[in-house]
Amino acid sequence: MTKTIAFCTDAKIFQQNRILDEKIVADYPGALWVTKLAGFAKVRGIEVVTGDIAISNICAKNWKPSDIMVIQEESSSHGFELIRLGAFPFVLYCAESPLYARNFYTHLPRISALFQNRILFRGSFERASSDGMNHVLHFPSFSLESEEGTVSWSQRKFLVMVAANKYWKIKRAIHRQLLAWIRDTVMGRKSYITPETIDQQLHDRRLALIEYFGREGSLDLFGSNWGDISNLPKRWKGRLQEIIDDLKPEVCPNKQKVIANYKFAICFENMSYPGYVTEKIIDCFRAGVIPVYLGAPDISDFVPKEAFIDLRGFGDLDGLHGHLSSITEDIASEMIDAGRSFLMSKSGMNYSYEIFAKNVINMIREYQ
Repeated sequence: MTKTIAFCTDAKIFQQNRILDEKIVADYPGALWVTKLAGFAKVRGIEVVTGDIAISNICAKNWKPSDIMVIQEESSSHGFELIRLGAFPFVLYCAESPLYARNFYTHLPRISALFQNRILFRGSFERASSDGMNHVLHFPSFSLESEEGTVSWSQRKFLVMVAANKYWKIKRAIHRQLLAWIRDTVMGRKSYITPETIDQQLHDRRLALIEYFGREGSLDLFGSNWGDISNLPKRWKGRLQEIIDDLKPEVCPNKQKVIANYKFAICFENMSYPGYVTEKIIDCFRAGVIPVYLGAPDISDFVPKEAFIDLRGFGDLDGLHGHLSSITEDIASEMIDAGRSFLMSKSGMNYSYEIFAKNVINMIREYQ
C-alpha cells in the first residue's frame, strides 16, 4: 500500500519540502499543483514529500522504498536514486520545452521507459515509450478559487508584453560542443537539439515585435534583465538598444493586474512545438486581455480560436497592427468572454492546479 509520494526535482528552491509552501511556489508558474496534490493525497492517507526527504528517510531506515511512488520532474537525480533504491516509478513530468530541457529530450526514450505514466507535451509522444500511459500535459496555470475583474475597454492602454530578456543558446564552449558531437557520433546517439528544433525557437519573433511596436510607441514592456541586452545576438543589440532605452522596461510586480490594463498582450511561447501551451495564454484569459499568440502549431486543439489572435494569420506586422486597431469594443468583449468561458469549461479546467492534481490522484487509483 502506497504511503508516500516523492516529488523529485533538481530545483533546489523546491527541495526540503519547500514546494509544499504556497508562499514560495506562488512566483513559479506551474508549481502550485504540487501543494494541491498534497492536500488531496492527505485525505487518502498519503503523504507528499520532496525526493531528498524521501531518500533521507530511506537511508535512516525510517521508510521502505516499496512504500514510495516517484513523481519525477525531467531528469531529477533524486528520482533516479529512489528508483534505484526500489521505489515505484509512477509519473514522469516535464513542463519545459526542448530548448531548455535538452538533455531530458535527448534521452527521453530511455527515461520514459522507466515510468508507468508520462505527463508530457504532445510533441514528445513520438519519442516517449509506448509502455504504460502517455498523458497530454495541460500546463497548470490558475486556481479555480481565483476571481479576476475586468477593466473597461475604453480605459485600457493598447499593447503589453511581459517577458524576461532571454535568448536561447547552447551553454557550452565550441570545443565542448565538438567533443559532444564526436562522442554522440561514435556511440550512435542523436541529440534532440537539431537545426530543425533550433529553427522553431520564437525568441527572434518576439524581439521583432518589440522592435516594431516599440518604434511605433504603442508597446509597454515588462520583465527582468532588459537593462543589459549583451546576451542577445549582435544583430539585435544594435537594432534594439535605443528602443529598449526608450521603453524603460520594469519588472512586473503582478502580471495579472498589469496586463488587465491593456487591450492586447503579446503572448509567445519560447518555441513552436506540438502541444507546447504554457501559462502565457491562460494568464491572458484570466486577466481579460486579448492574446496575440504564437507558439504551439496545434494551439486550436487546446484553446478556442475565437479567444485569441493567431499571429500566423498575418503576412507582416503592419497587417497585424491594422487588425488590432480595427477591433471594436463589441468584438473585444466577445473574444474576452470566449477566453474566460473556456477556463470554466471542462477542457479549460484541465489547466487549473486543482484538476491537474486530481488527475494525478486518479492515476494512483488506477494503479492501486
